[in-house]
Amino acid sequence: MEQMEKSVAILGFNIFSPGGTTRSNLNIIHDFLAEGYQVDYYNFRDFSRLDILKLTKENQFLEKTNFHEIKDIKQEFSGHFVFITRESFFPIAKYIRYNYPDKVIIGEMHTPLGLTNREEWVPNLNYFNFIRVATKSIQDIIRNEYHFERTYVQTISLSHLENEASSNFKASRRDVYGKANFLVRARFDQQKDIPYAIRLMDNLVHQQGRDDFRFFVNGYGPGKTMIENLIDYYNLQDHVFMNERDPDNYIYLSTARLETLGYSIAEEFDIGHAVVAYPGDDGVVRENFQNFQNCLWITKNIEDDAQQVIQFADQQNSLEGYKANIRRLSEYTDNYVKYFEENTAIVSEADKPDKQVNLDKMLDKIETTSLADELTKYRKIYYKLKKVPVIGSILNNAGIKSTGMKILSVLTGKKSAKADEGISVDPNKFFVESFHGSNFSGDPKYLALAVKKRLPNAEIFVSCENQLVANVASDYGFKPVRINTLAYMQAFKKCKYVFINGNSLDKVGKQPGQIFVETWHGFPMKKMVNDLENFKQRHEESTAFAPRMLKWDYLLSSSSYNTELLESAFALKKNHELKVLEYGTPKNGFLIKNKVNSRERAAIYQKYFNKQYDPDKRIVLFCPTWRKDERDSVSDLDLRQVIHQLPENYELIVKLHPLEGRLRPYYKDLDERIFCFYNELVDIQELYILADVLISDYSSAMFDYSNLNKPIIVMQEDEENYQQNIGWYFNIEQTCHLTAHKYTTDQLVEEILRTTTQEVNMDYNGLIKEKLLTNENADAAEKILDKILVK
Repeated sequence: MEQMEKSVAILGFNIFSPGGTTRSNLNIIHDFLAEGYQVDYYNFRDFSRLDILKLTKENQFLEKTNFHEIKDIKQEFSGHFVFITRESFFPIAKYIRYNYPDKVIIGEMHTPLGLTNREEWVPNLNYFNFIRVATKSIQDIIRNEYHFERTYVQTISLSHLENEASSNFKASRRDVYGKANFLVRARFDQQKDIPYAIRLMDNLVHQQGRDDFRFFVNGYGPGKTMIENLIDYYNLQDHVFMNERDPDNYIYLSTARLETLGYSIAEEFDIGHAVVAYPGDDGVVRENFQNFQNCLWITKNIEDDAQQVIQFADQQNSLEGYKANIRRLSEYTDNYVKYFEENTAIVSEADKPDKQVNLDKMLDKIETTSLADELTKYRKIYYKLKKVPVIGSILNNAGIKSTGMKILSVLTGKKSAKADEGISVDPNKFFVESFHGSNFSGDPKYLALAVKKRLPNAEIFVSCENQLVANVASDYGFKPVRINTLAYMQAFKKCKYVFINGNSLDKVGKQPGQIFVETWHGFPMKKMVNDLENFKQRHEESTAFAPRMLKWDYLLSSSSYNTELLESAFALKKNHELKVLEYGTPKNGFLIKNKVNSRERAAIYQKYFNKQYDPDKRIVLFCPTWRKDERDSVSDLDLRQVIHQLPENYELIVKLHPLEGRLRPYYKDLDERIFCFYNELVDIQELYILADVLISDYSSAMFDYSNLNKPIIVMQEDEENYQQNIGWYFNIEQTCHLTAHKYTTDQLVEEILRTTTQEVNMDYNGLIKEKLLTNENADAAEKILDKILVK
């Protein structure tokens, strides 16, 4: 290779902040410098001279590196080889190819394909000479799905590893106190799936009785509060520890859904620790480490994994296995540049754009799309202020930064997003929102699952209020977006189809060509909007509701009577384009399909109780509906007395309305046989499958539940007040033969026992289905998709 070619330019996001891509960039800088290359690094984020000094002090080899801002490529661009190390930066290849046609451009696929925005990188592939990927399976996808051949497989450099067997190697997998410690180092986001690791610990400690197991969670990120809440939720405060000092001996635990390599796994093999790892939803983690020893692969089946982990913790680490792992790691750490030169020796010509592009506009677009969050534009100001000497030192204070960002978050939350210019909706994109992002359930969820089954390559976004909901959405393979953020707005506006069971945010509007499918969230017994008894409340709600209803293209209904009530409540006739689909509801289709499915019931039981299903258990499900006035409890009855008077095999689940989730701490601590799950984690249809009897008041829960032909108890404690302010569309006793009572504790216990131990008349289930839910059927979701999907 000629001397003039021994130069490399690396374009990255922010080498001055921690992360896997930063580690990779530092490693390849080290490797190219060691082989005599000139290295120029171009940083997307603004940085200061102090940032360079600090990073160079930690990595002395960087003294020979030239640092630039990414916009500097307009004036002077050093480097024969150009690495673009972030998929969202791939559009920059178009600018480079037009202005510097002789450069050899390499695109680095660092993010798992399932987490990338393919709109950003796929249209720009032809401007690259090469795309480097981590595994053969990723290469096959890019070649077969996107018909791009100029790829090569090479694992990112691991030159920061010691790559020598440590004298501190421990054969035992337990510490000096006999404890089996598990540890993870990770960014706290839904991709890492730390909630599964916590559930595994719950099973080990509380179900398997293994008090000798502990879990150390070390890291940072937006899911910190969620993890803290889950530790409390599972009562694991004595067994799970966050951001504490590493134990003297541990087993590394990785439950990440997707990785392109698994840096932390490689680092743990390098220092001799055993590893328990999930292969990844796409199998890539296992592809990378399948031949490594002192390793256990888990499946995310709690019972199986718990038994495997117990056995694994009791075994010894193999010294020969450790040395074999070191030899395999050396394949990744030695000769990185040599293999790079071999892979790029024959350079194929890449496409050249027809016209110049504006780099500044391109960088702004990257900022506001792939880096989108509610603080984007304010982060620009923050990073500029950081460069001012006195102000910068103040802003570097962690406490001030945190407070400042929270203030900016409030500001941006109040500001509407400006409509995107020239945006067009994509028929392969779907947006799903249930209960304003506070939960992932109901008809929107079951429509989304039907879409996934019919269109496996569809991109499905799920609105999430917090990390708990985001984690649930990720479990299904969907893309969570935080409600009210810029990322939310952008995803929403690109989706052809919107499935929603309330009303969308006013600020997102409705794009030309978008199709809104309104599912609402239950059959109405209590009056709504235009039909409310209270005049003031009726006027306020109907005024706010009217323009939102006009966005709807389709409304789901379960019967002609259901349609009649919805037409009255929402004044549907004002929307001349609206089509009402009386095909039944997807959520009840799920119930009809699974009402006698014992395997599904066992899986749901394990999901919520984190242990094997016990068929002797009797589950009482209490679903009180919301009251507009804030209250301290959902019933006048003492539920502890109720459960204590029931046999030991009875358990009570209190399912709070999404707007009363604040009451969960009270109900979760009432009694060891009373359960109140996080609303964010609950799909009430699943609880219906579990329950042996339902207790409700004015909730539409009783109508959905009737599809299962199980007993229903109607308990009304404030009937007169409710009638005066809200009112009912029909008399439930006359229409359905369901009689409501204001029960005493003894009476409620007696009724629960009567309905769950004796043959009782449940003709109300048949009447509900005959009069109210006439069209419910198992295939509702499929029929709806047949109608709404544009051919």
